[in-house]
Parts: sequence; structure tokens; C-alpha cells
Amino acid sequence: MISEKDKQLCEHPLGRAMAVITKTYWGALSKKIEHIGIDRHFTTMVAIDKAKEKCTQQYLSDLLKIDKVEMVRVLDYLVTKGMITRAVNPKDRREHIIQLTPKAKKIMPEIHDGITQMNKIALKGFSKNDQELFKGFIEKIILNLKNLPVNVVDIKIKK
Repeated sequence: MISEKDKQLCEHPLGRAMAVITKTYWGALSKKIEHIGIDRHFTTMVAIDKAKEKCTQQYLSDLLKIDKVEMVRVLDYLVTKGMITRAVNPKDRREHIIQLTPKAKKIMPEIHDGITQMNKIALKGFSKNDQELFKGFIEKIILNLKNLPVNVVDIKIKK
């Protein structure tokens, strides 16, 4: 049963409710897979793992909607944790090619499994049809907001 406070959250701006969901989801995922040795930037690792073409800093920045400076910080963290390598593209020295290390490849199944488990928990009680509708609604919201003029806003989730 949802509490009155949680019901009230649904009356706030949509972004606020989504921020609460995001904070709770990432916190629970981080706790679920904390034994693997990293506590954040799972999305970046998944994006690198799923990239069908060469994975560059620019590609990741565009895909994840992270500015270039923040992307460098994310990649620096993953380098220090031994999860990625970052090498200058010999064909274009302005570009850095990002790859998962063998250490990261070894833990990717646990990250994917943790995400799958969290998604099941988050979508518990949703029929397959509801889940497809929900995904469609999220896609529509993204499309509706995509070309709006915006101020740059940093959203930090700290452990």
C-alpha cells in the first residue's frame, strides 16, 4: 500500500517523482552488486558493453546525455577501478576509444543480472502489456522534452 506522502509526490512536478525513483533504484542496485568493487557508473559500463560500433567518449557523452567534462570524470573513475581502457584513436588523435578490461568483462554478467533483478522489482505487478505501455510512455516523454531549450542542470547521486 502506497503511503500518503508517496501519493503526494505524484502531485509534484513529474521530474521530482522521477528523481526519487532514480535515487531509490540506483541506491538499491548499488547495494545489490556492491561486492563487485564499483559503486556507480554501471550505465556507462553497460553502454560500452552493448556498443555495436567503436565506443568513444563522444559517443558515450551523447548517448548518456552527460557533458564532456563529467564524462571524463566518469571514465577516470572507471580507469582507476580497472574497468576500462581509454586509448587515443590512431586515425583521429582527437578521439579516445573506450573498451572494457578483462576484469570488467568478467563482472558484466553480474551487472546485467542486477539490472534485470531491479527492473523486475520496480515493475512488479505490471503485466507485460503494462510494461510495454510504460516503456512507450517513457519514450514519448523523452521525445516531448527532447528539443526544449534548457539550462544545464547537474543531478548527482552520491553514496
